[in-house]
Amino acid sequence: MAMHTLLLRGQRYLEPVIAIIFFVFWALAETGTHPILPGLLRSVLPWWAALLGVSIAIAVCRIWPLVAMGVSTLVVVGQLLFPYSAVFTHTDWPIYLGFLIVVLGVSAAVRDRWRPVSFAFAIGIAVSVAGLLVGWGRMDWYGPIADTSRGATSDVGMIVANRITIFAIALILSIGAWLLGFFGRAWQQKLQNDALLAQTTDDLRAAEVDLLVSQERDRIAQDVHDIMAHSLSVIIAQADGARFVAPARPEAVSESLENIAASARTSLTEVRMLIETLITDPVGHSAPRIAELDELVDRMRTAGLDVALEQFGDPEPLTSTQELAVYRIVQESLTNALKHAGREPVARVALDWRGNGLAITVASNGEPSSRSEPLTTSRGLYGMRERARLAGGWLTCGPVDDTPGGYIVTAFIPTDAAVETAA
Repeated sequence: MAMHTLLLRGQRYLEPVIAIIFFVFWALAETGTHPILPGLLRSVLPWWAALLGVSIAIAVCRIWPLVAMGVSTLVVVGQLLFPYSAVFTHTDWPIYLGFLIVVLGVSAAVRDRWRPVSFAFAIGIAVSVAGLLVGWGRMDWYGPIADTSRGATSDVGMIVANRITIFAIALILSIGAWLLGFFGRAWQQKLQNDALLAQTTDDLRAAEVDLLVSQERDRIAQDVHDIMAHSLSVIIAQADGARFVAPARPEAVSESLENIAASARTSLTEVRMLIETLITDPVGHSAPRIAELDELVDRMRTAGLDVALEQFGDPEPLTSTQELAVYRIVQESLTNALKHAGREPVARVALDWRGNGLAITVASNGEPSSRSEPLTTSRGLYGMRERARLAGGWLTCGPVDDTPGGYIVTAFIPTDAAVETAA
């Protein structure tokens, strides 16, 4: 990672370093061919300006590609205006190869909307340089066209063919440099996209882990709430009952204490089971089943809740998650009835298997009293709705308008057969 960062930082200085080396090399080479430097500067100042322009274009071709194209265009225009002092000739014509670096850098750096302009620039530079080399007689590799008036002979066809070859070579080199920059940029973008995708994947994986941890924490909290809220509600009801009836029925105190102890033991057992199964089976730990609802109803009766359990139809198999949801929904509903229905609470639990799933109805009512608190949105109600949703069903709850102290919970849990039929 450190090496990659170092390479990225060093890459921005690549073209400026190349430009400096390019300028110094050709400056020393040209100076070596002229022993008198002042005379050289006076006679070929446009040549030096052209060399400096090419070097500047190389230096900024990737940082400011539009500037590089503008400077290169000015160099070519200047050489057209000063053909005998600015154009690179027999010994220094390779300076024009610096434009290939400019074309490559511009193609790699320019934005998509400027890409057609950069391609036109590559074509224009190639044609202009080839024209400067052959049009002004600066590349007489094959000799000038002979003056026929003096009796000289010349193969005009060969000269034309050679000059067409120069144009073709210039175009091939320039277009090749442009394509190299284009595909180089595409490859670099692919690497960046791959790195971004890998980083995004890691972030999503970390977020997924955090979500799973949060969901597991919420599930544990909900299980602990359901267990403890139910047990403590039973204990409180038994303790209050024993306190009120103690003067008239002392023997009832012993019965209440036995019920309190039994409820506490049951709660302790469920908490221990929860902790143990989290270690041995953290995903789908064993939990209370629908078959244990009878025991739940018996415990609620001993706590003072007049409750009846009815089933309609033939039970169908449910998943462990669905059975746990049914048990907790009934448990929370009866616990709320015991806590909030006031004096002499009455509850009726109906499990109806006659549809495409299990319909659950828990209706409760009692004589309102000043001690009973209004049942509002709480963790228990949220937990019931969430359990029903995770089991593939739904849950609604609310007070009964025409029944003082009345409250009803309705839920539906689809069976596996119903889910397969819908699919």
